[in-house]
Amino acid sequence: MAGVDTTVSQGVGDTTANTAELTKMIRSAGEALDQALHTPNVDYFGTHLEGLRNDILELFRRLLVRNPFSSHRKDAVSKMWFRAIYPTIEQYRAKIRQVEIAGQAGRSTDNAKSSDVIAVEARKQISQWRARLHTFLHASTGTLLRLVAELAEAHALMPSTAPGVLDRQTLDTHAYGLELVDSLKSELHVGLTPVQRATLAIVSKLLTHLGDLARYRTLYAKKPNDMDASHVWQLAKGFYRNAIRVAPHRGQAHNQLAVIFGYERNSLEGVFAYYRALTSQYRFIPAEANLRTILDNALRAVDKPGARSVDATSGYVYCEQRMYDKFTMLRYLFAYHQPQAKETVKQLAPLLPEAETALVAEIRRACTAFVRGVTSGAIEERQTIMAHAIQLFELQQLACFNPGDKETRMHDTAIARVSAMSVALTAHTMCQSVQSSVTESMRRARELKSEADLLSRSSRRVVAPLITTLLWIVSACVRVERDSDSLEHSVTQLKSQIMCAVRDHGLQSSIAQLKQCMEDAHGRVNRRTPLVQAITWDQARASMPVVAARLWGAHRVQRTEDELLAGWQLPDGTVWGRVEPSVPRSAAPGGNDVHRVR
Repeated sequence: MAGVDTTVSQGVGDTTANTAELTKMIRSAGEALDQALHTPNVDYFGTHLEGLRNDILELFRRLLVRNPFSSHRKDAVSKMWFRAIYPTIEQYRAKIRQVEIAGQAGRSTDNAKSSDVIAVEARKQISQWRARLHTFLHASTGTLLRLVAELAEAHALMPSTAPGVLDRQTLDTHAYGLELVDSLKSELHVGLTPVQRATLAIVSKLLTHLGDLARYRTLYAKKPNDMDASHVWQLAKGFYRNAIRVAPHRGQAHNQLAVIFGYERNSLEGVFAYYRALTSQYRFIPAEANLRTILDNALRAVDKPGARSVDATSGYVYCEQRMYDKFTMLRYLFAYHQPQAKETVKQLAPLLPEAETALVAEIRRACTAFVRGVTSGAIEERQTIMAHAIQLFELQQLACFNPGDKETRMHDTAIARVSAMSVALTAHTMCQSVQSSVTESMRRARELKSEADLLSRSSRRVVAPLITTLLWIVSACVRVERDSDSLEHSVTQLKSQIMCAVRDHGLQSSIAQLKQCMEDAHGRVNRRTPLVQAITWDQARASMPVVAARLWGAHRVQRTEDELLAGWQLPDGTVWGRVEPSVPRSAAPGGNDVHRVR
């Protein structure tokens, strides 16, 4: 046993080891830790095991900094997390639960005096174990932050800070702030080398685990009744959002952020984040079950007798009231009929014609109420983008439009058709709102100084989600055309029915009318400027930011959409926010994120 420890310690001190040698030393250190854990009466929190875990952390640190490309392909960050950090957290949590159970058992005794003594002693022990857990979490946060700083310096990922400038003495203060990661580049940024991309993927995963550490610190430092307060989770959300900003096309950080929204009982942002985890380029599959959980909780809260009459300022009821009636019920219905969900939950009965008719009427009312809320300003800009994107995510899931889907089972066509109708009706109503604004403005054409004056403030609010819908539809059409000869007839038929549903609910004709209306207005208001030339989808997907600038101009909505939708993989494989052609899934390192929520 001592010989193994000496070998490991000597290996940790060897700073000249190459990647293969570091990998071998990590394996040896892991074996030494396993051997120590199987020693009878071992103290898991003793200095001996703590030293072995620190050795493993140091070896992983050197491996990640020395060869980030290989480390990313082999998912070294997850191995480090589950080897040296997460098991210790679980041991502390188990110890706290054990003391809590013992205290509860003591309070149930008949002797009141003895019961009080046991309760006091249990509270004292719980406080001590929570303090020790908090110390461990704080130390682990500092370790991961120093690793992020070292990676950023070594691979020039912080353009505003030259290598060697960061003061490492101040890194511990960053455990309470986010200054360190504010200037990191994004993995979708143009001109990065493969090593820089791999490093940013590692940094994103480290930031995700930093968010996990902050989440545990909150869970074991606050009282349970404070858990739904949004300010309590600011640090954890900050790390998760920075992880998303660094690598928005990776789904795990979206899922972890959604977990926080579940604590806050925020169904809108929670459902949106779970769908982002499922529609990112590298999907996080466990988000399917988590999505159903948050919707289960939300539906129970909304359907609770008297819930809708409560003047709530937060929580599931508040989200329902801010959007439109039946918002939660519709999200629940579409989530539970998704193909992937059918493999793990009870088989749902197909939608009968009578039920479909009632659902269609409900969706018509919902679409009208949603657009009315957007144009009136009752639904804020960020909420508008998220709520409308959820409709597109639902349809993308129901119709198996995610790139890489090999699904060949025939699904409930009625549910997918109704989802497509919801998207089409919403976009159709938005088209009508814009067209009405242009038509009304043309009655006073002489007063208009430019085309920018054609749209009223209310109609401007629907332009961004309308364009997002049109881009998604074009991408879906490209996917249908491309896959028409390679899929089974049932799947091809399903996708064709989806596109027919989009066409049959007036969207195609309303787009044509809006286009003609805009061209007529251009000819009367600004004749000296030529019409914008049409572009092909290949041109659009090759340079999405350029297209976005032409569609949105300098308006801040475009920046909000980029923040919320970056990394979303459209049906044809285009990644929102990526300029160069997307890398094929099989050739890109990292693969699907498959780790479960911890």
